[in-house]
Amino acid sequence: MAFPMLTDEQIAARRADIDAKQELVAEILADMNCEAVVLLMPAHVAWFTAGLTARGLIADSERPGVYTNGRQRWLLCSNVDTQRLFDEEIDRLGFQLKEWTWAGGRSELLFNVTAGRTIAADRPFPHVPMANDRLRPLLRPLTAYERARYHDLGEWVAHSVEATARTIRAGETEDEIAGQLGHRMLHRGIEPAAITVTADDRGARFRRSGFTSAPVTRTCLVQATGQRDGLFVTAARTVSFGPPSDEVRTAHDLALKLAAVYRSFSRPGGLISAVADAAAVVLTGTPFEFDGRLSQPGYGAGRFAAEELRRAGQDEPLVAGQAVVWQPRVGPAACVDTVLVTGDTPEVVTAPVDWPFKRVTVRGVTSDIPDLLVRSGE
Repeated sequence: MAFPMLTDEQIAARRADIDAKQELVAEILADMNCEAVVLLMPAHVAWFTAGLTARGLIADSERPGVYTNGRQRWLLCSNVDTQRLFDEEIDRLGFQLKEWTWAGGRSELLFNVTAGRTIAADRPFPHVPMANDRLRPLLRPLTAYERARYHDLGEWVAHSVEATARTIRAGETEDEIAGQLGHRMLHRGIEPAAITVTADDRGARFRRSGFTSAPVTRTCLVQATGQRDGLFVTAARTVSFGPPSDEVRTAHDLALKLAAVYRSFSRPGGLISAVADAAAVVLTGTPFEFDGRLSQPGYGAGRFAAEELRRAGQDEPLVAGQAVVWQPRVGPAACVDTVLVTGDTPEVVTAPVDWPFKRVTVRGVTSDIPDLLVRSGE
């Protein structure tokens, strides 16, 4: 079953979400003494429109944008895309149109809408102030409308990963399994942004392993990042063919414990450095004592597949409503899921749907962490 089309009630909620964002942009324009702003970065366009997605083969210079003066809003797009965008993406959402021809190009339209006006933008143009730093605090938390869609996306990504892991067979290659996972996601209207399939102990050598022609013989980690409506979710599950080795069991139990620890830091004001320090304490005295140095504990998610939780070398505190993907990796094992920062207890977006889990309580936060699925040797 694919994602359902929006109902009239959901369309009204989406339009209200866009109206609220337009009001926030109006405040930014007033502070900057600008008449309007041009948004061209895909993340900014998806944020403002609550989900517009460009499709098909498209150059960066052809991507649609948004022009708003804080009172009205216009879609900026090529004549190649106008019909589909208004039919399938922004119908009944209050947008007007400023269109360029494919032969004329976007630059000519941008010149026409900005000439003689004091304009802000999210990409560098001569003598045009940048609005990015003012927009960033608005992008990090998801709105109530977006959070509802995000939970739906997380459930389907987790379901796709689990269904793939439950049905793969020993001897299949990482490439073949990645194809199965991508098929399941696309079948549900989810665009795969990144897929990782790691056979046996390859994850112990490569923290970002992708997928290769290597066959699966003993264990397999299946991970996917799915995109829909301008939002990104990541989840992973691990299957073992027969009882896992002592090394794999120990590594996975440590990764599972770290996942619970990381979630306990998913509160407003949480810092990535505090998470890394906690990981070092958990791993001290184990065979994997220094594994915390080999990869990041996690990333910001939501509007990006992965965004570093530091800026200019400084931790950026988590905020309520922000999406985070935690990815503790220990030896060949990994426990990867996406959560939303909400007060004292994070909301798990990719909770196990049909998968064994262990319930772990850390610092007052109880989490159901996906465990190894042990299948008979096949």
